[in-house]
Amino acid sequence: MKENIKITPFYCNDPDLEEIGELYCIAFLNKNFSLEDKEKAIININKHADYEGFKGLKAINTLGNIVGFSYGYTSIPKQFYREKIANQLSEIEIHTWLNNSFEFVELAVSPSYKRLGIASRLHDTLLEMIDHRTAVLTTNVNNLPAINLYRKKGWELIKTNAPVLSNHSLQMIMGKEIY
Repeated sequence: MKENIKITPFYCNDPDLEEIGELYCIAFLNKNFSLEDKEKAIININKHADYEGFKGLKAINTLGNIVGFSYGYTSIPKQFYREKIANQLSEIEIHTWLNNSFEFVELAVSPSYKRLGIASRLHDTLLEMIDHRTAVLTTNVNNLPAINLYRKKGWELIKTNAPVLSNHSLQMIMGKEIY
């Protein structure tokens, strides 16, 4: 089945952004998301798609439906999330991980398409497209499937139980040397 999944780039204002936004809500919120949730997701993804170094991928099944996506962008000082990550790191960690770095922002696969290797393909293809020294990401400390995938793919734990956005949603900060 995974052979029938096509991985292709997506961009700002992509025609599939409605489906990508819906999948974002299913993956990160819940099935009962609101139209407002979906609109906010689309606005946020479009905002990110306009960032320097943006790379986005969508996984499409044989029916033309979006079944997964991943994206990220160049990490630049003064960007909102980069500053949140930097606030959790020592000066040495900032120098090691955030100089010439790619922020691996999102990776999501439709629940009915999980465990088919789609997340791995999206991950690997996205990292093959970039020209950065390192990549960084955050994931919830309780998101064991994501943590296991990233560890399997060679990501290192930089910091755990980091209150990147809030004390109520602790994150793991992970990094990967690209070259």
